[in-house]
Amino acid sequence: MSSISTTSPLSDDEYTELDTLLARPELAGRAMDVSMLEGFITAVALSPNQLASTVWLPWIWDHTGGNTASALDDAATARAEALAQRHFEYMVEWLAKDPDSFEPIYECGPEWSVPGWCAGFLLGTALDKAQWASLAVSHPDYLAPFRHLAVATELDDETAEAAMDGVIPSVIAINAAWARQRHLKSQAHSQAGSTVLRDVPKTGRNDPCHCGSGKKYKKCCADGA
Repeated sequence: MSSISTTSPLSDDEYTELDTLLARPELAGRAMDVSMLEGFITAVALSPNQLASTVWLPWIWDHTGGNTASALDDAATARAEALAQRHFEYMVEWLAKDPDSFEPIYECGPEWSVPGWCAGFLLGTALDKAQWASLAVSHPDYLAPFRHLAVATELDDETAEAAMDGVIPSVIAINAAWARQRHLKSQAHSQAGSTVLRDVPKTGRNDPCHCGSGKKYKKCCADGA
């Protein structure tokens, strides 16, 4: 991961600790594992709509519906949620500051599941259905790798390998497509109730879009803005 962040990334020991907590028998297999959790967090962090932790945290305990609370004691629950929250904050900063260095955790070792990561990513998109549905219409190729790998049983055939090669470019492309929308919404949120000053030059509708898509502004982020 990038070293530019002011938010501390989880260490290998903390990833293992979190995975162990989420695998405790009291949870009866309802909780995500770290692979699914990171895919989930990546999708939530990418969305232009800032989702409060109270919206996404319950899903780590119940990946089928987000309705079942943690069955762990208070200390273990708080520890797992603190680690998940810190990883989310790091992911947000990573995608904002150095997105080209992004890599999913399964690139770090075979102990982390590719299908689980992609299933978590798709689950994260379900928390902001309208936004992701729009992307699925405009750029169906961006979501294709996740959809294929989430249900893959074999990862050594050509189709699966091609899909795996597409995950990182898709995350980077989605991040670029929505970067300006996130910036505008974050700015509006932080300056709510006060006059919002434009801190970038006004973009003409026929100018290249700021997000880097290569499209004209009127065909890209102008609609979202």
